Amino acid sequence: MRIHRWAVGGLVALCAWWAWLPLAAAGAEPLELLFWNFWDPALVRPVIERFEAEHPGVRIRSEQLPWNTGLDKVVTAVAAGRAPDICELGSTWMGRFMAQGVLLDLSSATAELLAHYRLAEAVTWEGRTYGLPWMVSTRVLFFNQALFRAAGLDPSRPPATWDELLAAARAIHRPAERIYGFGMNAGEAHVLYKKFLPFVWGAGGDVLDPDGRLVFDGPATRDALAFWGRLREYSYLEKQDLLDEAFMKGSLGLEISGSWNLARFPREAPGLEFGVARLPRPAADRGASTSFTGGQVVALFKNCRHPGLGLDFIKFLTRPEHTLPITRATMVSFPAHRGAYGDPLFTEDPRMQVFVQQLETACHPPIHPQWVELEAIVNQAIERVVVAGEPAASALARAAQAWQEVLARARARRLEPASGPGPVGRPAPWSTALLLLGVTGLLLGAILLAGWRGPRGPWSVPPARLVFLLPWLTTFVLFWIYPLLFSLAVSFTDFDILHPEAIRLVGAGNFVRLWHDAEFRRAFVNTVRFVLGTVPTTTLLGLALALLVQQVRIGQRILRSAFFLPSILSMVVVATIFKSFYAPDGAVNAVLGLVGLPGRAWLVEPAWALPAIMALEVWATAGFAMILFLAALQAIPPQLYEAAEVDGASAWQRFRFVTLPMIRPMTLFVVVVTTIRTWQVFPEVFTLTRGGPLGATDTLVHRLYETAFRFHEMGYASAMAWILLLIVLGLSLLQMRLLGERSP
Repeated sequence: MRIHRWAVGGLVALCAWWAWLPLAAAGAEPLELLFWNFWDPALVRPVIERFEAEHPGVRIRSEQLPWNTGLDKVVTAVAAGRAPDICELGSTWMGRFMAQGVLLDLSSATAELLAHYRLAEAVTWEGRTYGLPWMVSTRVLFFNQALFRAAGLDPSRPPATWDELLAAARAIHRPAERIYGFGMNAGEAHVLYKKFLPFVWGAGGDVLDPDGRLVFDGPATRDALAFWGRLREYSYLEKQDLLDEAFMKGSLGLEISGSWNLARFPREAPGLEFGVARLPRPAADRGASTSFTGGQVVALFKNCRHPGLGLDFIKFLTRPEHTLPITRATMVSFPAHRGAYGDPLFTEDPRMQVFVQQLETACHPPIHPQWVELEAIVNQAIERVVVAGEPAASALARAAQAWQEVLARARARRLEPASGPGPVGRPAPWSTALLLLGVTGLLLGAILLAGWRGPRGPWSVPPARLVFLLPWLTTFVLFWIYPLLFSLAVSFTDFDILHPEAIRLVGAGNFVRLWHDAEFRRAFVNTVRFVLGTVPTTTLLGLALALLVQQVRIGQRILRSAFFLPSILSMVVVATIFKSFYAPDGAVNAVLGLVGLPGRAWLVEPAWALPAIMALEVWATAGFAMILFLAALQAIPPQLYEAAEVDGASAWQRFRFVTLPMIRPMTLFVVVVTTIRTWQVFPEVFTLTRGGPLGATDTLVHRLYETAFRFHEMGYASAMAWILLLIVLGLSLLQMRLLGERSP
């Protein structure tokens, strides 16, 4: 009995200890905040360590976001309710995040602080404050002093007006010698408007008026477009990194660029003589010198677990002594806090002083919930005039119409829906679980039924073995079937990914809109052109390489590996390599120069951008087709060739009547698989052109991606995805039909 009491007492004590242990552990854990940012951890970690030292028991867990896809990750995390506590956001993104109500209102604690920061307008919405500026940047005019002297210009007097800029570019421009007057951005999303809008602002114009009405189609914009049209005659059109490269090599007289070159040029081109100046004003007696300004801000999402602590951290993070080391290390951005500009970094370097002076007159784009869409509209209008030569009146009218369509869709989301039922709300967790269980049960039942009616009698597959399929089946349902069904449901709704609870049924409205969407039609046509241009070429080249490799007796394995190697490389890596090939002084233009042909701006000219990406695709995938064809060729019985040779068949006849019929199934397989893959082309477009120039490389998957993660129209993007799925499914059925008819 005593042993029983001891056992019961010990069991009770053990249970109490077991229950107390998690509580004690939780109490011992430090307060933790998750901080997402875009900087190298080596730059951010020292600040975090100092903050943690001043706040014992606090831990800041920092995670670095990629520059290209960081916004997508943030948007997805917010939609899933898994946003970080603290996040660095681009200043041009803030309009949407603030208007959507996903950020924490910090007005009461930051109202008196904003006067000490540049870029305060980027964190202010309807009189409320939703963060603190962290880093800020601007653009100035870089000029090559050696080229100025060679052109008879005074290298100590950079252009101060539009006319002086045009005259300097004209004097320097010698394209036959690969010397260009001015570097003009083209074929690059999110960049061109940053270089052009300062000329509109300097002439007294703007994009939106204080009431949010579009005023881009105004006299100042038309004057700026006319000036850029004249400047284009003496310009080299390329992407920003290639313009910086050309300037560094002494091929470019003037360009508008950022402070990162102050560190790069002396390091990589120590002999380069260059100066910097503020952007020119319209005339000596008219307008102002202004530039684009933007940067990074830090904000707290509403799900922040410890808002007071998070606010203390962003105040700490944005202090001058913590932002100056980042500027010294990278020279990409400057501190947003005005107290940092008394540092010798800015007062002793004349070039840095030019940047500081330009910051005083620089302008930030309008803070608007639909700025991301407006940015794309403005960028396209500029490209239509500057790159394609479209009349300014036509381009600006199209921009105004596109903006009205964007506003109409935005109003439809905010107001009582005019058609269709009201908001249906976010799916409840229990309904999602029931859906998953139901689909899993249906699939398991189908498998059991197939086993019951198996070809070898009832229960040819023992049911007990089917239990082992459950892990795979659960994964299949969770990560394939459920997203597929959910996207089908979402395709009939207006679904803003930042506000999934406000989902609104629109019926077939998204599919009807696709029919009338000019950008979708353009993406569809581009994709068809891409498929028709790459599939036959890849198939024929793969077959030719297979025939070549088959004839080689010595070194066949080396050849086979060399041709197959590109197909196993990441497409992003391949695209990055080809970007250097397509550069102005890259391998492609160098080869053309050897045979007396002129080089081209391959990724900037609308007529050549898509063919350039097609060539990349063929190079990267022909090796895969070669391996498949080689397997089919080696499977042909040699007796067939011997018999044909005995009958007197020539080499061409043996290929025509023996080889081709025998590899016909593999040919069909290669064609269909390659077609399906090319319909889904995305990484190379995203890496090289982002759909530009002028939408010439915009494809279905890229358009789908932009719609979902940049414009946040998940319902419309899902409709695109289902159209693409039907195309791929149709091609798959065609494959099974053609191959099935010839199966033995």
